[in-house]
Amino acid sequence: MFVEQPQFVGQTKDKLSNLEVQKKVESIIKDRFENWLANDKSRTLLLIENLRMRAEERIKAKQKKETLRKTPLKRLMLPGKLADCSISDKDGTELFLVEGDSAGGSAKQARNRTTQAILPLKGKILNVVGSSNKKVSENQEIDDLCKALGVKLNSPHDISNLRYEKIIIMTDADVDGAHIASLLIALFHTRLPKIIEEGHLFIAAPPLYKISYKDEIYYANSDEEKETILKKLSSSMDKIQISRFKGLGEMNPSQLKETTMDIKTRRLIQISLNLSLLKETNKLVDNLMGKNPEYRFNFISKNAKSLDNSLIL
Repeated sequence: MFVEQPQFVGQTKDKLSNLEVQKKVESIIKDRFENWLANDKSRTLLLIENLRMRAEERIKAKQKKETLRKTPLKRLMLPGKLADCSISDKDGTELFLVEGDSAGGSAKQARNRTTQAILPLKGKILNVVGSSNKKVSENQEIDDLCKALGVKLNSPHDISNLRYEKIIIMTDADVDGAHIASLLIALFHTRLPKIIEEGHLFIAAPPLYKISYKDEIYYANSDEEKETILKKLSSSMDKIQISRFKGLGEMNPSQLKETTMDIKTRRLIQISLNLSLLKETNKLVDNLMGKNPEYRFNFISKNAKSLDNSLIL
């Protein structure tokens, strides 16, 4: 059979998806295969048993999707999408929480494999504020995160088995990235507060702009910083190239390492909690992240005028 315009399933291209080819092959083989099965029952039973065993293996592999890594204390069941670091000691280790496989791929290439681990998150996680304990415990992304960290939601104040010294939220510098970061911070604040209280939670600050001048490259984290750099290079404006980063996945691994992951050149923002204002903080989180939109509307109406006009998109 010759197929003029073959169409394939997935990237591996090991299976045709042309329906017309499938129908022709089935029409030729179906009757003869059924006759063979009916006339050779012993081989038919062996074939069925083989297919059953393979199906069970696929189901188990799909349900498990976990890898093992030795630690000094025990072997932990970890989510399969976690690219773990090689060192077993917690000191100096970092877990980067990134949005999606695109950014996760670049981060895995840019990381220091000895001390830096990568956990890609599938889109926006569940908003835990106002969600039931059952709904939170059944959420796959939150379950994967807790397994990677070595903590349990039913023991929020026990982080003695925390597997990383720093947990770094690394999202795109856009509205969706800010929303994902907010959801993650709300998760840690409401369900795992000890991680914030003991100073383990950080936010990466990837640059917004790349400014190229001759063989020199500058990165700016804000419009103000960009303008400051441009003023320094004002004598040669015609030779300056400015590019705006749309997301972490757009950076090549070397850029991501230099700007966001290398401990010598990156910028991190630590998430802290003032325990003396805990009651007010909890109320603010409930109002802004809860299910009642009226509280958010009132907050925006009250505070919008205090924002600089240049910050309003």
